[in-house]
Amino acid sequence: MITEIYVKILNEDLLVWRPVKAKLIKENIFKIIDKRDFINDFDENLEFIFDDTVECYCKNGEYYANKRFLLSE
Repeated sequence: MITEIYVKILNEDLLVWRPVKAKLIKENIFKIIDKRDFINDFDENLEFIFDDTVECYCKNGEYYANKRFLLSE
């Protein structure tokens, strides 16, 4: 399933989140598939980027990336 998750923008003074496209791997684990160039196009330095696998927490039905997840080989 492809959905949107929220990733923290690091170069902001306040806590700001950017929605990005991600693929559900398993419960609360997503692989970011959004290939947009956030640095050059939006001047946003995201905590997690394309191809990162992240663990998310769910708040009010929305998923927020909070740490990198390493898939077992």
